Amino acid sequence: MPTESLDGFGRRLNNFVKELEGERLKMIADKAGMQAKKIATEAAKADLGGDDKFSGWSGSNLLTRYDHVEPGVISFHPSKRSAGPWTVAEFGRNQAAGPRMVGPRLTKTGRVSKTKQRRYNGRTEGKGTASTALSEIEKQIPRTVDREVVKAIRKFFD
Repeated sequence: MPTESLDGFGRRLNNFVKELEGERLKMIADKAGMQAKKIATEAAKADLGGDDKFSGWSGSNLLTRYDHVEPGVISFHPSKRSAGPWTVAEFGRNQAAGPRMVGPRLTKTGRVSKTKQRRYNGRTEGKGTASTALSEIEKQIPRTVDREVVKAIRKFFD
C-alpha cells in the first residue's frame, strides 16, 4: 500500500519535468554533441590512417562542431574550414572526367589573357568517412541520452 499521497507524487513529477528542462537539457545535448565530435574524429582517423589533420592541406583539419538550435536540439556539422576536407574524404577528389582545360580565357574586361598551367592532383576514391561517422553517431547517441534520462528518473522515483 503506497504511503505517498497523489499531491506528493505530483510534486515529484513536476520536479522531474523541471529536471529535464533548462540547464539539465542543455547539459544532455552538450554530452551528445561532444560524443558525436569524438565519434566523427575516430571515423576520420580510421579512414585516413590516423591523419585527421589532412596533411598537405594548409590549415585544414577534419573538425566538427555542434550548435544549440533550440532546447534539446543540436545541429552537428563540419566546421567552416573543414567542409572541403570532409567532402574529399567522403566522395574523393577530381571525380570529373579528365584534367581541367588549359588555354586562353576572357577576363572581365573582355581581354584575352594567358592561362597558367593548372596543377592536377590526380583522382582519389572516396572513403565514405562522413557516412561511417553518421551511422556510428546514430547508433551511439540515443544510448547516451537514455542514460541521462534514466539518471533523472532514478533521482526522483527510486
